[in-house]
Amino acid sequence: MYSFGQNGLDFFSEEIDEAYVGDYIQTTYNGISGDADRTVEAWIKTDGLFHPADGGSQGVIVDWGTVGTGSRITFIVLFDNALRIEIQGSGLSGTIPVNDGEWHHVAVVYSGEDENPYKLYVDGVLDVEGDLVTTINTGTSVDMRMGARIDGNKYFFGAIDEVRVWDVALTAAELIENMNIEFCAPQENLKAYYKLNEGV
Repeated sequence: MYSFGQNGLDFFSEEIDEAYVGDYIQTTYNGISGDADRTVEAWIKTDGLFHPADGGSQGVIVDWGTVGTGSRITFIVLFDNALRIEIQGSGLSGTIPVNDGEWHHVAVVYSGEDENPYKLYVDGVLDVEGDLVTTINTGTSVDMRMGARIDGNKYFFGAIDEVRVWDVALTAAELIENMNIEFCAPQENLKAYYKLNEGV
């Protein structure tokens, strides 16, 4: 688990430290590209204020791709301190606030064959589903980052744990089945897995 301070990261700490500024985790994972199906999930804990009307700004959980319309996927906390998925150019916002200082399992699922291809889940419960006006075509210029956008802005305030990226659209039942499990062996379709319980 990593804790991010106000605009930053505090390695191996349960406390959220406001002294760290501008830190994030840069991975070497390219991310799912193009318009392929995908699922991104994580555990987060935050009491940050992200809602712009309250003076907040988006808190990035995961981001990767290429800066350009349709080419970057960004999983964040933003309006009403709820989840949001953005494909650069448009986004879909959730309704369930996740900034209560408690741990929450969060997920975004994209399935190109669905009428409502984007789904946001909180603790295994579907919050919202819908489509975006921007066509997804995720690029590969910048590998996946946790805690900041690939352009170096909009940092997360809180803790992030158990980040997973799948190349399939998981169902609610599949999310619930595995969200409290730490995998100890390879899983089919699991393309990236960051336990965040050790590092350099």
